[in-house]
Amino acid sequence: MVKVAKAVEPNELAAHIARVAARLFADRGYDATSVREIVEASGVTKPTLYYHFGSKQGLAEALLTRPMTGFVGTLRELVERESDPLRLLRELFATQIRFLEEEPDRGRFLYAICFGPQSSSLREEMHRFGESMDRVTADCAGKLAEAGVIDKGRVESCSQVIRGLIMSSTLDHILLGRPLEPGLADRLVVDLLRGFGRPGLTIEFEGENGS
Repeated sequence: MVKVAKAVEPNELAAHIARVAARLFADRGYDATSVREIVEASGVTKPTLYYHFGSKQGLAEALLTRPMTGFVGTLRELVERESDPLRLLRELFATQIRFLEEEPDRGRFLYAICFGPQSSSLREEMHRFGESMDRVTADCAGKLAEAGVIDKGRVESCSQVIRGLIMSSTLDHILLGRPLEPGLADRLVVDLLRGFGRPGLTIEFEGENGS
């Protein structure tokens, strides 16, 4: 009896190639990883990779540029839409956690670009996304100050700590695969406001729990 291999949908195959590439880029560096290494590890041919992504640069864009563009847009929309500064802060944490959690190898790739060799050809592009993220967190801290949650003189330092808390709390998950703790977004809000909240501040959340 002849067994017929199950056909792989084009979207599934593209996702497989992207996941393999993200792992290789994170482990070896984007510039140091060749198309040949990607296709060999993926079990596909070069024409297949080029059909789905056009080039190694196109593959990097599919992995980071387009997802990061949508991600930053989501955060910007959140800042503009949410009027409650505590709900904004919690959802800012939760959205970033979800983004890093859904594709850990993509997160590793992103961190490798940001903190890896200075020669990465993608570093400048990721730097621009980083500047957009800085503006989002600064706006969030500004809203906290406007509402009297934190002192107005501490907006800049609070914004820096928001970014640092996300990175430090997800690093073991991204690099070591450790599961993220339940309710992490809520815990980060509490941790942040223990250091920056004005005396007598009471933290209350409405609706569903953070991620």
